Amino acid sequence: QLAARLPSLFLMRPPLERFWKEIAHAVPRRLCSLSALRSRKCHISSSTTTCHSGHATAPHGGTRRYRHRQRGDGMYDVVVVGGGAAGTFAAIEAARRGSTVLCLEATSRPLKKVSVSGGGRCNVMHDPNSWDPDGGTHNHTLVHSRYPRGALELLGSLSTRFSPVDTAAWFEAEGVELKCEDDGRVFPTTDRSETVVDALLEAARRAGVHLKLGSKVLQTKQTDGGGFEITYSDRDKGRATTVVRSTSLVLATGSASHGLAKSLGHLVSALIPSLFSFRLDGPGAILDGSLAGVSLVDVELGFTRPASEGNTTTDGGTVTSRGPLIVTHNGISGPAALRLSSFAAVELAAARYRGEISLNLMPGVTPAELTTTIQNFREHGGSRKQVATMNPFGLPRRVWAAVLAGRPLQRRGGDSRSTLVTPLDPNGRGALRGVDLAKPWGYVSKLDTIAIVARMRAAKLPFSGKDSNKEEFVTAGGVCWSGIYPHTMESRQVDGLYFAGEIVDIDGITGGHNFQSCWTTGYVAGANAAACAPAEMSKQVV
Repeated sequence: QLAARLPSLFLMRPPLERFWKEIAHAVPRRLCSLSALRSRKCHISSSTTTCHSGHATAPHGGTRRYRHRQRGDGMYDVVVVGGGAAGTFAAIEAARRGSTVLCLEATSRPLKKVSVSGGGRCNVMHDPNSWDPDGGTHNHTLVHSRYPRGALELLGSLSTRFSPVDTAAWFEAEGVELKCEDDGRVFPTTDRSETVVDALLEAARRAGVHLKLGSKVLQTKQTDGGGFEITYSDRDKGRATTVVRSTSLVLATGSASHGLAKSLGHLVSALIPSLFSFRLDGPGAILDGSLAGVSLVDVELGFTRPASEGNTTTDGGTVTSRGPLIVTHNGISGPAALRLSSFAAVELAAARYRGEISLNLMPGVTPAELTTTIQNFREHGGSRKQVATMNPFGLPRRVWAAVLAGRPLQRRGGDSRSTLVTPLDPNGRGALRGVDLAKPWGYVSKLDTIAIVARMRAAKLPFSGKDSNKEEFVTAGGVCWSGIYPHTMESRQVDGLYFAGEIVDIDGITGGHNFQSCWTTGYVAGANAAACAPAEMSKQVV
């Protein structure tokens, strides 16, 4: 707060005032959040062990209650627009710092996205033990691997203001026991999203947040004397409009509503889908709906934009993704596909969600190594065994048959068993010949080996269209970071205006990373919005 008040301590001309304002924004606001910013170790087991912080955190609930000095005449210190994850978190933090807070949610159900995430279990965050409290290049690499957009801007706040370790400690202090699953996703031990929703709403209630549902904000504008005037449709008054005023304003309206930000002079980058599955299209692919339900533990997918559309990525315009893959009735999904859709969101949108995805069934294994494995298996693994019944790579049986044939094989008519049929085109017409499934391993030729290796390393999956990923509603794009101070989440154009959550141009891959950005930006926005409150409105803990 002292840094923010430096210009008012001296009589300065406008250029010097602007200079001191930049200095104020450059000063880390550690005094506002010392209790939550210490390095902590968080111990979460691979199953159900609770997180434990290394020391007592700042007042994060428990039995403490807060008493606030109320302000009349429709005046609040902080108004938060949006009752989702980021908005609720910002409101809680601002209220805990002594501000009178009004949180306006347009729908009748706050924290809706929290309720439905993770199949109703709520993937709160990702494994906090993957985060290094001491910082360094590890965290830098980690953040950039998890956030296709907004990673650089988020890194500072994750490192020094509200990290994954802080997040785990916060929820533990609110009575939410957490467990970490094998893939790093963190859930409440109850496996019920209501546990997280109830904890957040109770924290807001105890902090003194005034949460109004069914209150759609129609207009926000700056007042002549500083601060904001907010007009909203009040459900409690028969949808009549109500006007309130505030010193600070936090916009946390999510990825689908940017009108208020635009009205206050902010630029919004193009909004495009992220985190979706792919619809495979046309014949010739080795995977299709006939293999629905088959899962592959470790594959690598790649997408290259057509040269005519120009390339904006490194590595020749090819975006790659590695991880598990699931074959669906319509195409492919799973972590590898979702990660590709996220990191290649811009390229895929430019291609109108049509093109080819390359599939590498054996990432990390060179063609020479694959060839040697096949030769050794042919000579020592049972030369009389049919190639369809034995494979040296541990692939699912139906996928291995598709690799041999160059296409998925259909079951015999009327037969529900997985009996394989010899592929069409036994003469191997085309660029790569199909291998007769009845052929003994001892008769696998050099050309057969070349075809098998080629399909395992770079099979082509034509696709046309996309499908949403269950409960994930992630959008790339939003309020441009060029208009925001990342370390405070305050607007560069409008004093006292803050942003939190998916309204800004930030999105992460699946696994709890999008919620983490909501908790972090919400915390930072709420803390700094409260710093604008009058000094006499300080918090009293009883």
